[in-house]
Amino acid sequence: LNLPYGGSNGRMGDGGAMALGTSLRQNVRNGIGIEGAVALAVALQHNTALTRLYLKFNDIGSEGATAIAAALRHNGMLTVLDLSGCNIGAEGVTALASALCVNSTLAELWLDHNHSGSAGAIALAGALRVNGTLARIALKGNGVGAEGALALADAVSGNTSLRSLSLEENDSIGRDAVVAIAAALCHNTTLVQLYLDGSDVSSEGAAALASALRQNGTLKYMSLRNNRIGSEGAAALGEALGHNSGLTVLDLWGNNIGNAAAAAMTNGLRANTTLIDLNLAGNDIDDDGGAASYEIRELVSINMEAQGLAFTVKKSVSPIMNALPVAAMPNLLARVGKLPARYSLTTTFRIVKELSLSMGR
Repeated sequence: LNLPYGGSNGRMGDGGAMALGTSLRQNVRNGIGIEGAVALAVALQHNTALTRLYLKFNDIGSEGATAIAAALRHNGMLTVLDLSGCNIGAEGVTALASALCVNSTLAELWLDHNHSGSAGAIALAGALRVNGTLARIALKGNGVGAEGALALADAVSGNTSLRSLSLEENDSIGRDAVVAIAAALCHNTTLVQLYLDGSDVSSEGAAALASALRQNGTLKYMSLRNNRIGSEGAAALGEALGHNSGLTVLDLWGNNIGNAAAAAMTNGLRANTTLIDLNLAGNDIDDDGGAASYEIRELVSINMEAQGLAFTVKKSVSPIMNALPVAAMPNLLARVGKLPARYSLTTTFRIVKELSLSMGR
C-alpha cells in the first residue's frame, strides 16, 4: 500500500483514509466478489496509472475474471495481475488467454489454485503463440493434466518472451509431458525459471531434462522438489551439469536420492562453473554419502567464489593434516589425484578429511 503525498489535488484526505482503514479491518482478503471485480474492470478500461493488481484469494469467479479480461483488451498500463485462488475456473482462464492475444503490456499472470484444468492450460498455450510480452505464468495446483502440459510445452518451444513457468503441484502432468517440456527447452532461448515441483516427473522425465540441459544454456533456475526422480534421475542430472553453462540453482528436495547418486553428481559438478545452489535435503543420503555431499558443497562454494559471491573458505591446513589416519593415506592419495586442479589447497585438504573419516567407519 503506497500513499505518498500528492499535493493539493487528488488527495484522499482523512475521510478516505478512515474508509480505507475500516475496509482493511473488516476482512484480510477484502472479500471482493463478482460485483467488485466488475467494478474494478470498468475502472481498468480507463485507468492510465495502475500497473499492478493483486486480487488473490478473492472469490470473483469466472464472471469477474471475464470482466477483467475484457478490460485487458483496452488497458495499456497493467503489467502484473494476480488472480490466484479466485475460483475463476477454466472459463475465466480461457477469457484471460483470449485477452492476451490482444494485450501487449501484461508481463506477469498469476493463476495458482484456480481449478483451470487442461482446458485453461491449452487456452494459455494458444495465447503464448501470439503474445510477445508475457514473461511469467504461474499455474500452481491447477490440475493442468498431461494434455494441458503438452500444449504448453509446444507453445514454449517457439515462444520468445516467457521467462518463468510454474507448473508446481500438478501431479497429473506425468512423464510424457515432462519429456515434451524437456524437448521444448532444447529450442527455447528465453526461459530462465522452471518450476515442476510435485508434478510426477519420475526418473525418465529427469533423464529427459538432463539431456535438455546439455543443449540449453539459458535456464537458470529449475525446481524439481518431491518428484520421485530417484538416484537414476539424479545421476543423469548430475552428469548433465558437467556439460551445462547456464543453470545456477537446482532444487532436488525429497526425491529418493541415495548415496550412489550423490557420488555420481560430483563428477558432473567438477566440470561445472555456474551452479551456486544445489538442494539435496529430504533425500536418502546418509553418513556413508557424507564425503560426496561435502564435496558437492565445496564445488558449489567454489563456483560462488568464482562468481564474486563473497564465499571464502578460511581454515588452516595443519589441523586437517593432523586428523588423517595413516592407514587411509594410500587410498586417499589415489582419490585426491582425481580432484580438479582448480581446487584450492585448503579445499583439497577439507575434502581429504571427509574422505578419511568415511573410510575409517
